[in-house]
Amino acid sequence: MLLAGAGASLAGCSRSVERKTWPDLAFQHLQPIGLRVSEVSFRSEVGTDDVTAPGRDIRYAMPALPKAVMARWSRERLTALGGPGRCVVTLTRNRFFEVPLDTTGGVEGFFTIDQSARYEGALALRIDIKGDASGTGFAEASASATRTVPEDFTLNEREQTLYDMLQSIVTVLDGRMEQEIRAGLSRWVG
Repeated sequence: MLLAGAGASLAGCSRSVERKTWPDLAFQHLQPIGLRVSEVSFRSEVGTDDVTAPGRDIRYAMPALPKAVMARWSRERLTALGGPGRCVVTLTRNRFFEVPLDTTGGVEGFFTIDQSARYEGALALRIDIKGDASGTGFAEASASATRTVPEDFTLNEREQTLYDMLQSIVTVLDGRMEQEIRAGLSRWVG
């Protein structure tokens, strides 16, 4: 009888969490950068950057996959206007990880809400113009950000923090890359 009552009590405590869906990070609202090349392609050369313990890799747990966001960036921000060369956009850094932070223990910890995790993210791109008889060129840019979260964060609040961090990194990276393209690849900008 006692077990049945305990089971009923626990069943009453459970509730489902409604997961929020996140909008795609898109770039259609920005003016495309036209390049006098025959094509624009995207690739990733990101290795397996080891995250040292106690940190853990969270690239695939993000609300939006950073690699997919940067592939979309290359399709929506760069336009091939026609020309002898080709543009290769390479994702050279895609590092997102979580580091647990020390929290207060014991009775004091029961009444304290500490920052329990630090999220760190970084993206880097390189753009190369290849196959043009008149020469080659490249542009590089990177951006990073860090966020900490309290131990009482919900799953949706955690994902909102990661989404906002990724969005801020991508926004900064986009601005930096546009400057680098206009400076280093000016003869191909149409």
